[in-house]
Amino acid sequence: MCGACGQTVVADPVLGPVRTMRQHLIVAQTVNDLCRSWPGAPKVAATGGGWLVSRPTGAIEAVSTVEALWTAVLSGRAGEPLAAAVGPAAAVADSIASRVLALGRRLSQARPAGAP
Repeated sequence: MCGACGQTVVADPVLGPVRTMRQHLIVAQTVNDLCRSWPGAPKVAATGGGWLVSRPTGAIEAVSTVEALWTAVLSGRAGEPLAAAVGPAAAVADSIASRVLALGRRLSQARPAGAP
C-alpha cells in the first residue's frame, strides 16, 4: 500500500517496479491496435491504477496488471490470432509495446480452443 495516497500498489512484471500514466496509455494503445480488426473487440482505456476494458454489451471491467488486461481482452476469443505488429514501437526489442505484444501472443497461444 502506498503511504502517501493509501492506494494498493500492484506489481506488474511487464511494466516494472515504477508505473506511470504514460506506460498505461502505451499499453492501452497497443492492445487496442492489436484487437482493432476483431468484430466486437473490447476497448481499453488507461486509468491511474490500471485499465478499464469496455465490452460492446456495455460491461466494464477494471484490471490492474497487463496479464489481467490480456485475460479480460482474450476472454471468449479462443484461437483468435493477434496482429503481427503494432507500429514502430513494437519493433524496439525492449519497448513497452513489444513486451505487451509478447505477453498477448503467449497468452493467446496458451488458451485452449473454446475457452472463455
